[in-house]
Amino acid sequence: MKIKITLLIAVLGFVNLLSAQVSLGTVSGYVYQASDSTKAIPLTKMWIETESGNRFTKADLDGRFKIDALKPGTYNLFAVANGFDSTRVGGVEITSDGITTVDIYCTNDNMMGVVYIDFNRVKIEKDIIRIKVLTEDIEHSLNIRDPKALLAGMSSDIQQQEGSGEVIIRGSRPGDAIYYIDGVKANDMSSVPGVAVQGLEAYTGGIPAKYGDTTGGVVVLETKGYFDLYYAWKARN
Repeated sequence: MKIKITLLIAVLGFVNLLSAQVSLGTVSGYVYQASDSTKAIPLTKMWIETESGNRFTKADLDGRFKIDALKPGTYNLFAVANGFDSTRVGGVEITSDGITTVDIYCTNDNMMGVVYIDFNRVKIEKDIIRIKVLTEDIEHSLNIRDPKALLAGMSSDIQQQEGSGEVIIRGSRPGDAIYYIDGVKANDMSSVPGVAVQGLEAYTGGIPAKYGDTTGGVVVLETKGYFDLYYAWKARN
């Protein structure tokens, strides 16, 4: 029995050693129209070539895509959207424990052809995943009266629990998310009316140290100033 236990401990230690030695990276970004870089292309089919085969994903309704658990190295990234040329971005560099950001701009000049693009190092954020909701997005959202629902509608990484309305970030438990309103830590943000929200940010991974140690994600809310609210009221009256 002692031999079996010793062998089991040795195997588990070897597996842990192997996983510690393999640090994986992520590639993420947005797919835009080349003719208008402000317009995202939703539901674009994406894949990246790896030594073990292609890894597929699909951009969400905002044109955002993400492929994770990639070994460090150089890859070719492909994007295919209806009505646009197929696009290949070559030389995408993936680093260990990092996020490589690649924004893709698809054209429709050569329909049915393939557009080749060389990857230029855009940005690598060390494990930081941040979702930012701009003022114009807030003002045109159907969920403007509910900041939590508004935030949940902006990314598939954020959900709102039925009944309690709690924000759940990347599968965390209800109540684990931390809120900051105008720089002050709060237990909730339901008391803030949507029309008073200037901006929203959610950290879903790699949370900066200034927000403390948490695995449930951080939501940062900034409210409008007095003059912002006054001019908004004047514009409606």
